Amino acid sequence: MKLFEGYPLRKILKREQALMWGLSSIVLQLILGFSLSILFVIANPEIVMNLSSDELSEVLMPMLNTVSIVTTIISLPLLTIVIIWRKIPLVNRKRLKQNRWFHVPGLNKQDWKFLAWYIPVTFVLHRAGSILLSVIFEDNQAVNQEAIEDLAGAMPIWAMFLMVVIAAPIVEEWLFRGLILFRKPTLEASWIAVGVSTVLFGLIHSPTNIPSAFSYLGMGLMFAYAAKRTKTVEAAIVYHMLNNLIAFVAMYAFL
Repeated sequence: MKLFEGYPLRKILKREQALMWGLSSIVLQLILGFSLSILFVIANPEIVMNLSSDELSEVLMPMLNTVSIVTTIISLPLLTIVIIWRKIPLVNRKRLKQNRWFHVPGLNKQDWKFLAWYIPVTFVLHRAGSILLSVIFEDNQAVNQEAIEDLAGAMPIWAMFLMVVIAAPIVEEWLFRGLILFRKPTLEASWIAVGVSTVLFGLIHSPTNIPSAFSYLGMGLMFAYAAKRTKTVEAAIVYHMLNNLIAFVAMYAFL
């Protein structure tokens, strides 16, 4: 498939960046969730008038949960279409031939040797830091994590798996690592881009306390460095998927 062969390196245009962000699950969820909420209020004024803000949130929550899953899943094919249509160099940026791939298009054996020690070491260090901060600070629950756990209790497991383990890692890495780290016509990523990517990734996950800020900023930095070190977006996707898979299994184990 032409997509996996990689497109020639070039600068990613601002209008292409805007299009990808506009079709991302982040923006689609905000637009669709807000629009449907307004329509519900307009269509049901009597019901809304008799509800408190908390009660209204509970009424809207099933709809917003569905919106969250649907927009995350549909954003993946939408962004794939944009990448193919515009020939945006985000997949297999090193343009490795198929006989030089190793398991994943874009990653060679050297990349996997790096990931083989980098992922477990940084994952353990990150988890240790998160556990330590959760002990020190009483307010340690992340709002984003609470929302995901609420979704898990209300949605089919297959839909949650598709969203959390497949769609979200690919979409988020194309945006936060691909468009930010590799927007210029070079395989190299600057440390400034790594910092910007890390901070934006942390902020978009709505940290509300020090432990959650450490968690999301730490993950953003780990994914960004994996991409910088291997000069690929695929390395960050693999790490992100593994991280979310572990969290997914743990979440359902304790539901």
